Amino acid sequence: MMDSLRTAANSLVLKIIFGIIIVSFILTGVSGYLIGGGNNYAAKVNDQEISRGQFENAFNSERNRMQQQLGDQYSELAANEGYMKTLRQQVLNRLIDEALLDQYARELKLGISDEQVKQAIFATPAFQVDGKFDNSRYNGILNQMGMTADQYAQALRNQLTTQQLINGVAGTDFMLKGETDELAALVAQQRVVREATIDVNALAAKQPVTEQEIASYYEQNKNNFMTPEQFRVSYIKLDAATMQQPVSDADIQSYYDQHQDQFTQPQRTRYSIIQTKTEDEAKAVLDELNKGGDFAALAKEKSADIISA
Repeated sequence: MMDSLRTAANSLVLKIIFGIIIVSFILTGVSGYLIGGGNNYAAKVNDQEISRGQFENAFNSERNRMQQQLGDQYSELAANEGYMKTLRQQVLNRLIDEALLDQYARELKLGISDEQVKQAIFATPAFQVDGKFDNSRYNGILNQMGMTADQYAQALRNQLTTQQLINGVAGTDFMLKGETDELAALVAQQRVVREATIDVNALAAKQPVTEQEIASYYEQNKNNFMTPEQFRVSYIKLDAATMQQPVSDADIQSYYDQHQDQFTQPQRTRYSIIQTKTEDEAKAVLDELNKGGDFAALAKEKSADIISA
């Protein structure tokens, strides 16, 4: 397939066609492809429609990418209406570029197999954990992008097809006659050079400069006479790996025995009380406990003060 692509790319006619496609887009701009707001698509390139949903997904993906890259700085850009309008236009321009390249790739009968798409997904570092493809991470990233697996696979297929086209055209060895003439002239060119040695110190000695002129020049060019702030630091490098000392169990026990107060806390005792209104009720509760009754259940049922139980 790549051989046929290179053959096609070397055709002067196809090169001209490819150039016309790109130049026509540059000259006419996006407006040549935009249709009125009453339609269900954001743009139409020849007979290929770019749906509003496709455009919004691409815009949201670009916005999420910028937010992750810029962090808090992105909120300032997002608040700028002019910037966001320009960003939307750039995303639409990119979709139109991709549509043009996709159409030309289909004319050359270029294509990417399902297996190639699959291998490209598996090889994407963003979808890997410890160097291996992770399906959960893959699905999580697609959810963040607002895309299904089929949508992402198709977008990747289009991208790989476009890259195949670009590589085929950029990798051709074909050169126009004008290009070869310019290259030959550049390689064969000659220069005539005359040299002269100028004694700067002698010239400077002939130029009288007053103290006032020196001070004035210094004031106007202070930055040229300043050096960045510098620091001299003294430090001791401590490497835990080289300072480790073997410690036996006996040494650990001895240190513990000598510093027990550092590893102990004063004893604390917490009491739970079942408070009754009469002595008879207290005896009845005690009998229940002696018989194996559950303290918590009896406290909840019998105690007059639930909080202290």
